[in-house]
Amino acid sequence: MSSNIIIHQTSGKNFKGSTFICGLPGVGLVGNIVANFLVNNLKLKQVGIIDGPAFPSISVVKDGIPNHPMRLYAGEQICNDGKCNQIVICVSDFVPPVSVTKDLVDCIFDWAKEKGCTSFIIGEGFSIPQKNEDKDSIVYGVSSTEASKDWISNAKVTPFEFGTIGGFTGVMLNQGRLRSVNVLGLLAEVEEDIPDALAASKIIEAIDKLLLEIDLDPKPLLEEAASLEKELQKVTEQVPSDTNNSVPRYIG
Repeated sequence: MSSNIIIHQTSGKNFKGSTFICGLPGVGLVGNIVANFLVNNLKLKQVGIIDGPAFPSISVVKDGIPNHPMRLYAGEQICNDGKCNQIVICVSDFVPPVSVTKDLVDCIFDWAKEKGCTSFIIGEGFSIPQKNEDKDSIVYGVSSTEASKDWISNAKVTPFEFGTIGGFTGVMLNQGRLRSVNVLGLLAEVEEDIPDALAASKIIEAIDKLLLEIDLDPKPLLEEAASLEKELQKVTEQVPSDTNNSVPRYIG
């Protein structure tokens, strides 16, 4: 693993065959909303934290309990008709500094390989000009390998054909291709850089189509959207600004 960033696992849970889902804040806090919804909706338990010298020295207090700003959660394996799904989720309350993004990605890949995780999904938002009010947000998909290209059609999202994807998601896709590991990036349109639960719900719908054995219903997210958006916005605003730098995302 990277010498600068480490994962402290606090549970001996078996993750063999798991899908690793990453939810970092970015445009519209979409990734963060997705990750928090999955943790709450599936009642996942914290199994570890990710830490590094460049990470913010803060504690995120929720329900009176202090939390590290980058955490790992997981649930039990769920099986239906002989097929099983299990997920590990990385929730972050800050955008990693650009200078450590590659180390963070390497650390996650190394740990996931050691623990037996076999695939990755990253969800985030990207800014677009104001669209027609009657038009839903489009979710784009891009995969790291030929083997994972079917995920794009299975998730019923629009293939990302040309453009630039920066930051954490871009590096995850590059490393997935280099390591021949299946990585799917799901990018939802966001009009303004304010918390957007509706865009997050579109990514959850896509994930639901991929993880067939895990029942994900985005309706509770939309019902709780206002309170969740407000909570995550408050946390993000309190993170020191020098750790909140991100690389622009572009759709070509």
